[in-house]
Amino acid sequence: MQSHLISRRSLIKSSLFGLACSAAPAIRAAEKDEWSEAYDVVIIGSGFAGLAAAYSALENGVKSVLVLEKMNVFGGNSCINGGQISLAGSGLQKSKGIKDSPKLMEEDMLRVGQRLNHPALVKAVVKESPSCYDMMVKCGVKFADQVIRLGGHSAPRTIFAENYSGGGICVPMHNWLKERGVEFRNKSFCSAVLTDKDGVVRGVEVEGQYDFDKKTHKNTYKVQAVKGVIFATGGWGADNEFISASTPQYSTLESTSQKGATSESVRMLLGLGAMPVLLDIYQVGPWATPDEFGAGAASIFADYIFAEGIMVDARNGKRFVNELASRRERSEAEMKCVDQQGKPVMPFGFCSEKTTVNRPGFKASFREGTVKKFDTVEALAKFYGAPLEPLKQQIAEWNKMVAAGKDELFGRPLDKRVELKAPFYAMRFWPKLHYCMGGIAVNPRSEVLSTATLAPIPGLYAAGEVTGGVHGMDRLGGCSSVDCMVFGLEAGRNAAAYLKAQGN
Repeated sequence: MQSHLISRRSLIKSSLFGLACSAAPAIRAAEKDEWSEAYDVVIIGSGFAGLAAAYSALENGVKSVLVLEKMNVFGGNSCINGGQISLAGSGLQKSKGIKDSPKLMEEDMLRVGQRLNHPALVKAVVKESPSCYDMMVKCGVKFADQVIRLGGHSAPRTIFAENYSGGGICVPMHNWLKERGVEFRNKSFCSAVLTDKDGVVRGVEVEGQYDFDKKTHKNTYKVQAVKGVIFATGGWGADNEFISASTPQYSTLESTSQKGATSESVRMLLGLGAMPVLLDIYQVGPWATPDEFGAGAASIFADYIFAEGIMVDARNGKRFVNELASRRERSEAEMKCVDQQGKPVMPFGFCSEKTTVNRPGFKASFREGTVKKFDTVEALAKFYGAPLEPLKQQIAEWNKMVAAGKDELFGRPLDKRVELKAPFYAMRFWPKLHYCMGGIAVNPRSEVLSTATLAPIPGLYAAGEVTGGVHGMDRLGGCSSVDCMVFGLEAGRNAAAYLKAQGN
């Protein structure tokens, strides 16, 4: 699989750059007298990466920060995620006596990424992850009193915003920054990067009162960025055209991204000469269900099924994968659940009533009918079309392994040992396109690297899902949030130092 993906990269390179070049001009020369306004730092995107960059810029002495968001609302995909972040060394982790280390988290990320990660970037994420926790607490973010182990992690290290939503992180940070003078503008689309004659990034062109759906705007203006421009625009999971050009087999999958997750920024940066990394690699979410739009409440509850229940193949009533394996391993296993004509026979997962008590996502998904209750195993088997006797046998075998504390079939960690017994709560699973693994190359300072020179493009920084290299072939749950924040902090810090290094 790995060698196949690497070998075909050259085949798609031309089509990707063709898409980049077909976009609106990415580079324009800037004259000193044409600026409409000036800020020390201009940030494109208002999710975790953009917010962290703004925070870091302020903390490092920057006087004026402008955050531009093309959509009507702020936050992007960050605002609609499950509010989870994985950290090696959070205060919550320490308070519960959980044994973990930066080295262990680093090894987990490299292992799951099939070592296509850039080691220096991984090391930076892990090393700086505790500072993300400190930043969020300082900005008023409240956390739920729990730490869980998500699939692929070797220890419980994932914490959640108190309301189990990315909004529980974005809103307090946005308010904290706004109170301290950071300017936020929505409906503001970055249409070009502006450089001087030496290729140094000096600012951006902005289409104001931008209507994403109609692709119209009411005015155009140019903003000078004295210390640097930071791209924190996220991925392009909702851009079917771009995905079809890179990885056609994923173009038919539903996406968990909000509709504004499109490719304009990555295409612009490619046109600017930024180095691409793994642009044809995508992650699909194994916790997704076809019975709700995007990644809703049931997707959040699914993690508790994986941790305390089981997932079975509806064709035979048997488990078919370690429910806490990496996302790629689980997704690929789910997508093999098809009939002889290749039509999906969607697997289902279920847990006991004990697992549902006060679990995030349960009440909403049960109320909406995505998660269903079954008083008997007979009713469970009948509803999902699974053979009854094999399903009964699977439940009995699982309960024996729970009692023994060992998954003899797939080696799943049994941190939570909950016996399966009626009533059962169940949901269907089918993967959805969730994350762009590749993107623009950056160094550990969040400086965008040039294809032509292999050196940083002066004045240009990037952080978050628009970049590539941190996660390699696959990403651990909660690690996109920490990736966004760590490199957002780096971008803000190094942009603040940019002119100082030049003696200004």
